[in-house]
Amino acid sequence: MSPFCVKRTVAQLPHKMFNVNRRAIACVFMLAVMCMEWTLYSSDQIQPIRQNDLPMFPIQHHLHQQSFIDYWTPQQPELYHLIENYSKDRLPLLAKDDPPFKRILFWNKFYSQKSYRVGLGRDALRQWGCPVWQCETSDNRYGVRKYDAVVFHQRTWTAKDLPMRRSPHQRYVFFTLESSAWRGNNVSRVANFFNWTMTYRWDSDMIYPYGYITPTGNVPLHPTPNQMKFYLSKPTRVNYAKGKTKMAAWFVSNCHTVVSGRNEMVKELQKYMTIDVYGKCGKFKCRKKLGEDNSSNECRDMVAKNYKFYFALENSLCRHYVTEKFFENMRRPILPVVYGLHDDHEKLAPPHSFINGAKFKSMKALADYLILLDKNDTLYNEYFWWKPHFQVRDSQRDKNLGMCHLCAALHDPTQPRQIYPTLTDWWETKSDCVFSPAIS
Repeated sequence: MSPFCVKRTVAQLPHKMFNVNRRAIACVFMLAVMCMEWTLYSSDQIQPIRQNDLPMFPIQHHLHQQSFIDYWTPQQPELYHLIENYSKDRLPLLAKDDPPFKRILFWNKFYSQKSYRVGLGRDALRQWGCPVWQCETSDNRYGVRKYDAVVFHQRTWTAKDLPMRRSPHQRYVFFTLESSAWRGNNVSRVANFFNWTMTYRWDSDMIYPYGYITPTGNVPLHPTPNQMKFYLSKPTRVNYAKGKTKMAAWFVSNCHTVVSGRNEMVKELQKYMTIDVYGKCGKFKCRKKLGEDNSSNECRDMVAKNYKFYFALENSLCRHYVTEKFFENMRRPILPVVYGLHDDHEKLAPPHSFINGAKFKSMKALADYLILLDKNDTLYNEYFWWKPHFQVRDSQRDKNLGMCHLCAALHDPTQPRQIYPTLTDWWETKSDCVFSPAIS
């Protein structure tokens, strides 16, 4: 008969059996304690996300019932990996000893520059640290059919000024940093013409970014909600509100109505808060960079030192179109305010590092929230939690990685032969531009 079936009291059990059961009871008790500890521990770890478990940030009081989950996309690969992969480009094994130079022609000017901000000659790409640099850049159209690639800047070329003939081995490259909302040159006129694209779009054949943001340590670009609870609970080492006596600034030189609605946005916000407007459209002036239509570093530094917010508003609302207006201020001690409809800022930057005005119910709600941050240094400083963990990559060297990749692609014999029957679908339709959104 099994001992478990014997009806005895504990006192009637033999002393040896009592010791065994006592040890068993102790084991059961320890297992129960371990289960309780694991339950408490796991509650602080990464769990399946439930709507009621999401952290509540101050911004949510003004959003369209949105939660932090909108800023966390764990299934989507980070965009910055695409550009960082360019640094891994290598010459084919057979060409490493004495690689032949490929030749790249810049057909027309990149705005006022013939060298496309990369330089001309055989050492141009090597000076920028390209992993594959054996390409000669030139602006000399003589012998155009002998070049391996011809780069056309969309803004300054015309359909009447194109090569008369081309060689079968050549790649024609569509290059632009303008948004596709700008229709100065209709790409439908050049069907079956371009082989590759080089733009700010992250689905270009060669990405030429305005900027991107990368981790410097182990903190991921898009932490989980539970991780964000931890990061935001730690006070920043710097008081980014200290010494700032002014509220918001905006640099703008185009005073006419633009398709992004930014002029209307600022005008509506000025009913509730103060925004100092610099440039042709405002009362405040600031020196521009020599030879460029961008504000000088000294001017941007001055604004970051004295103002709490900067309105980084684009001239158009197209997919992936996030320019220096955003990145120039992300690397400074000022909080950018953007207006984005495609969640591109959210994909490129850490959560809770900027404010997207498009997420608010109204401009009054946005103004109320900015006024709240202006009065509360703790809430304001939370938006700079990411500074010790990330680096803004927007130098000319970072941007020229696209040119580096063009050179590497010319050396790569496995690159498929391709031609765009038309760029209308890829460049215009898939850019998903939104024109003149309602601002209230």
